[in-house]
Amino acid sequence: MKKESKNVLPLLDGKKALVIDDMGAAAVIGKNMLMSLGANHVETSADYPSAFSKIVKRNYDIILCDFNLGMGLNGQQLLRDLRHINRLSYQTLFIVVSGERTHDIVLGTIECEPDGYIAKPYTQGDFKHRLTKLVEQQEIFKEFNQAQDDKAYDRAVELAKQIMIKLPKSRSLALRKTANMLYEQKRYEESLEMFNRALALRKEQTWAQIGRARCIAEMGQVDEAIEEFKSIISTSHLAVPAMDSLAVCYERKKQKREAFDMLMKSASLSPMSLDRQRWLSGLSLDVGEIDVSLKSCRMILKLAEGTLKESPHQHDLYAKTLRKAVSFTQDPKKKAELLEEGRNHLKLSLKKYADNEPAREHLKFNEAMFRSLEKFEQGKAEESIAIIDAALIRHKALLEEEPLLNIDVAEAKLYADDRAGAEQLLRDVMKRYPENKVLVERIQAIIDSPIPYHQRVIIAELNRKGRIDYEQGKFEDALFSFRKALEVYPQHPAINLNAVQVMLKMIEAGQRSNNGYREAKHYLDACVTLEPEHPEYERKEAFKRFLSKKVT
Repeated sequence: MKKESKNVLPLLDGKKALVIDDMGAAAVIGKNMLMSLGANHVETSADYPSAFSKIVKRNYDIILCDFNLGMGLNGQQLLRDLRHINRLSYQTLFIVVSGERTHDIVLGTIECEPDGYIAKPYTQGDFKHRLTKLVEQQEIFKEFNQAQDDKAYDRAVELAKQIMIKLPKSRSLALRKTANMLYEQKRYEESLEMFNRALALRKEQTWAQIGRARCIAEMGQVDEAIEEFKSIISTSHLAVPAMDSLAVCYERKKQKREAFDMLMKSASLSPMSLDRQRWLSGLSLDVGEIDVSLKSCRMILKLAEGTLKESPHQHDLYAKTLRKAVSFTQDPKKKAELLEEGRNHLKLSLKKYADNEPAREHLKFNEAMFRSLEKFEQGKAEESIAIIDAALIRHKALLEEEPLLNIDVAEAKLYADDRAGAEQLLRDVMKRYPENKVLVERIQAIIDSPIPYHQRVIIAELNRKGRIDYEQGKFEDALFSFRKALEVYPQHPAINLNAVQVMLKMIEAGQRSNNGYREAKHYLDACVTLEPEHPEYERKEAFKRFLSKKVT
């Protein structure tokens, strides 16, 4: 048998490493394994804070991190936070070690894209084999990784091309690294070329299929991207990134319910992503799924606690969502429980951020809105409105700095039956910030139906269903949905005009007699008066001209 040359250096010769594990014995085992492979400088950390502090201060070649780090924190959160502040070099191998077997933890860890994942239990031979492959791979891409650290992306592309030529076995990985880098730099056409090249090598590469679909979506081919994402998901039920990307496409097409449904699927498979939970919380509110939003808010607080991603805004959002949940439920017992939960949460949050004046200002504003809600639920409408009006004065600077918060105030007034006050506030804000398109659009939606939030959600869902049925030629079903929505708020302009449109289509299709024109005229007359700048003004005027010839 051929003897190993004495001149061959150990695998980790000269490498600096850090072992992170809250179990002291496991940290020692990890350290000994790395030192046995030649690492001459190995440190250990027992928790997230000490590990984070060490990594921020110095560079390591290898970080071996257990998933569970105690105090409710984990290696996935540590990796996410290090990437958030751009403190992790591309030349550092970050390897997660875990004995967890559940889908949500495994998928969540993989989503954070560590350089390696080693499952416990493992033997020293298993560990050496896995680490050898990772170190050798890192050596191949050493210059490429350095170029990324230096933000020399064109040089990185050239280095990747050289690797593809010299090392055919590394071609697929080089394409993947380059394609992802170019995508992050928003160089979508170049990225698409790399993903297509990878698929030409082997079609059944889910990462390349997802990357390709993402690129064409960013290049404006959203419908085509949707079909590609659907195809990927149909063949890979664990393709969470494809589900997220499909939800993004649906949102771009203003199909919020479809986006919500898809995001629910990805969150059920991989709930450990803070960004996904934050997205789901907001989207849930948009479609009226308040219980889902509350659940996401609770998960956000759990995932963020003690990390760089924790913020006062999360506590503020939770209190705001609790308020909406109170307005949605009809169960007195549940209302009381939610109100108590909100009081306790705001009390703890104000204590937590006692030295953070901007955070306290937001929380105090939310506390005022919460007290107003409590008073209304106690049957004290006048006191409720008085609290809101006092908050308008006390938090004037905050409301001017963040005009979207005025919508919160208007929502509170609508719930307290102060419709006139809510409308006046919204019109004043719209006049003060005419260039803020997001604000104006949201205010216009409320002015079109100045009713409490939970009722607007109901009619929005009925309107959505009616529009889908209309597009599918199910005119009777569409009209039924529009009529149900108008029972909640008879003056809604867009829904009345949708009812007009479906009636005219039914007359044209022979499903209604000419008497249907009178019903269409009824819906048109029910619309509130629209200003010329209103987005539905032209449609209303067109129907008005047409029906004036049909109905005398």
